Amino acid sequence: MTDPPEAAEEDLSLDELLPWLEFGCWTSLALAPILYYVNGPSVSSDQAVVRTGLVIFAALGAATLRVVNWRRSRTSLSQ
Repeated sequence: MTDPPEAAEEDLSLDELLPWLEFGCWTSLALAPILYYVNGPSVSSDQAVVRTGLVIFAALGAATLRVVNWRRSRTSLSQ
């Protein structure tokens, strides 16, 4: 059998993951109007609720992660 890869070298730290999560939130928020235009209007109230919920979730996630990343960068600079 083969030996398992070194887990410590391949794992992502929280410092590496948080900026990518923030980027994903901002990207989905920026692409939402384009996707609404391509897909057309909602055909049911359920679809409208899901679309609206995803936009709200992306906006809250982007804003929250922006604050978290900003605070983490300030604390790492002061150390």
